[in-house]
Amino acid sequence: MRKIIVLASSLFLATNGFSQQNGVVTYTVTHNWVKKMATCEYISKADRERSAYVWGDDREYVQNAELKFNAEAYRFEYKEEEGETGYSWRKESYIIYRDRSQGGTFDVMTLLEKPYAVEDTLQCQNWKIKNDMKEIAGHICMNASFYDTVKGKEIIAWFALDLPIPVGPDKYCGLPGMILEVNEANGAVVYTAVSVLLSEEKVAVEKPVVKKRTKIINYADFNKLIINYINECKKMQRPYFWGISF
Repeated sequence: MRKIIVLASSLFLATNGFSQQNGVVTYTVTHNWVKKMATCEYISKADRERSAYVWGDDREYVQNAELKFNAEAYRFEYKEEEGETGYSWRKESYIIYRDRSQGGTFDVMTLLEKPYAVEDTLQCQNWKIKNDMKEIAGHICMNASFYDTVKGKEIIAWFALDLPIPVGPDKYCGLPGMILEVNEANGAVVYTAVSVLLSEEKVAVEKPVVKKRTKIINYADFNKLIINYINECKKMQRPYFWGISF
């Protein structure tokens, strides 16, 4: 009960005293192949264990990502560093853009090697706020959870009590504070904020520019494509995340 009172008090003070709606958040995104494979319960236990053995010490890789935001919009994308090898497709084909003022999305993604721009109304996750707390990047955060029914995984997010901005990494949004950490499927993918830089000046947030061959689609149809592909993978006993993002 005390934690809930602290949350309510903190959000009240933050909302009434917070004016900086501009900034840049840097995240590390850690992917764990073994934990991803563990979520594919339709694959035999023997095959999952064999994969864990094969990956060994190479079971994890880390990417850097950036979230830019202002009062009207925000944009999340992966960053490729000089000399980095592999996964370069992320930089060009995975941009999450949200228009806060109009409540819309224009997310640019690749699905099965085909480019899409998902243009739709902004719909955030249906979070259940809990009462655990921890510090992330110098900010006291509280956790919340929801279950992703499309890909069948539990999501735990941690949002900052002193940053009352309902934005976060990737597609995650809608909490009463900025999301500084997201844990998908018990550590299969973990987004962690390493720095939060607020600005008195407006941060430029550009809407993605797409090529003519990019198909414009809404989220209902985009999710249907994902579900159909996952069902095909289940029949073929192979991990779905080899073809689409986890």
